[in-house]
Amino acid sequence: MKIAAGLFVACVALPAVAGTVTGSGSLPMYGSNYGVTTWRIAGDAGSASTAFGAEGMTFFNGTLYVSHDHDANRAAGNLVSYTPGATGNLSAATTTLMGTGPAGLWGPEGITVNNSGSGFGSWAAGSVRITGIETRGTDSFGVFDTGTPGSNMSPTANAVPALDDIAWASSLDLFAGVEDGSGDSSFLRFFDKNTMAVQSFSAPVINGAKGIAAVSGSFAAAVTGASVGTSQAFLVVSEFDGFAFYDTNGNAIGPALTFGDYAAINELESVAVDETNNLIFLGDEAGLSIHVVSVPAPGVGAIFGLGLLAAARRRR
Repeated sequence: MKIAAGLFVACVALPAVAGTVTGSGSLPMYGSNYGVTTWRIAGDAGSASTAFGAEGMTFFNGTLYVSHDHDANRAAGNLVSYTPGATGNLSAATTTLMGTGPAGLWGPEGITVNNSGSGFGSWAAGSVRITGIETRGTDSFGVFDTGTPGSNMSPTANAVPALDDIAWASSLDLFAGVEDGSGDSSFLRFFDKNTMAVQSFSAPVINGAKGIAAVSGSFAAAVTGASVGTSQAFLVVSEFDGFAFYDTNGNAIGPALTFGDYAAINELESVAVDETNNLIFLGDEAGLSIHVVSVPAPGVGAIFGLGLLAAARRRR
């Protein structure tokens, strides 16, 4: 039965095991209530998945795309997608087999979408293409066409070995990424959209950086309450259970936060944002979960607080 299912997935996308809510909470802070809902997604990558944990994640055009290492007991080469809607509901997952990469099943640990119309991973019409990175063995970028299940990742280009995630920065017409270097020193990097060559610019970011998402400057200002001088900004998450905002010049926006021992989080590896519905998705690899945070509507300056996540842990 598993073999037959695998062959069928290579032709069409299949619904996977539905994610389940394992915790939720709310706490009034800065004049608003912030809510967080924790969804366990361990089995959402299909029948071979027992430890799927959202190592890579991006939100595009109403869909949350999630990836993981290619290990057979994790994503098994599948891209997992959700249509969260206005409330961030992750109850129905769809899996699509990505196919083979440079070292077997492709399992990008960082993904994004280049919708500029030109350059690496872009497309003129039709199905969405996912640009991914695999830097734990193959050190390569690759592209997967969501409309062609089972296809090879192609073309490929060399990636920085310590790069952990990638995001499309439309205001710069570049890819942005976070590099988690030795000694837990982490950096913001930029990549040419045509050649994927790393640019000379770098800026330090929160230690242990594993995930990055590009957001509007106004969204970053609404969350942090701080002034943002660039039209776009980056939200970076750390494996040490923290996050921070930076403008496109690499300047910190407001304070960096660390969730600590009271959080309903084990190890953050990815982040994605739905600005239309004011949702932040925190990918928790070790916790095999996605934490969906509801942010107050733009115009309310606040940082969603640690107490929310502590409340979520108490209610798990």
